[in-house]
Amino acid sequence: MEAQRFNYRDFKYNSILSAGDNNKKVLECEFRGKTIVLKSTDLTKKPKCLDEFLNEVEIYKVLAKLQGICIPELLFYGDLANGMSYVMGMTIVGTTLDHHKVNRRLKDRAIATLRKVHKYNVLHNDIRKENILIDENGYVYLIDFGLSIRTYDENMFREEEAQLESLLESHM
Repeated sequence: MEAQRFNYRDFKYNSILSAGDNNKKVLECEFRGKTIVLKSTDLTKKPKCLDEFLNEVEIYKVLAKLQGICIPELLFYGDLANGMSYVMGMTIVGTTLDHHKVNRRLKDRAIATLRKVHKYNVLHNDIRKENILIDENGYVYLIDFGLSIRTYDENMFREEEAQLESLLESHM
């Protein structure tokens, strides 16, 4: 997985999955014959977003063994249009928490997923319903690691786990 040069013609836009107020967009796209998720930002409008994207790429590298299991696979990343935009391409892994009824089994899977991330000393740092995806088999994936940090602070891990548990219980 290397930074690559991209061209707007490499992508065929299908739909907007989300658009943040910080100029980030998450799109469903066709890229070289595959349907993917494309996360992008216009660096001419929000150059500070680049730090968040680069942090997310680094976290994906740390969590390489969890890609496709607990987090989407990072397919590519790099600048677009001579540095005017930055993009990350990832596999599509499921739908948001709002589309699912949370039961005990799903709650346990979600907490187990977060614990696997914590074993790599990564604090997700942005636990919210939009960042929890569930596939058709009931497997849980965490997304959006732009605010994540590396830490050894067990208290922070416990607090984040409690935050996830509370969120899931509110969807039961």
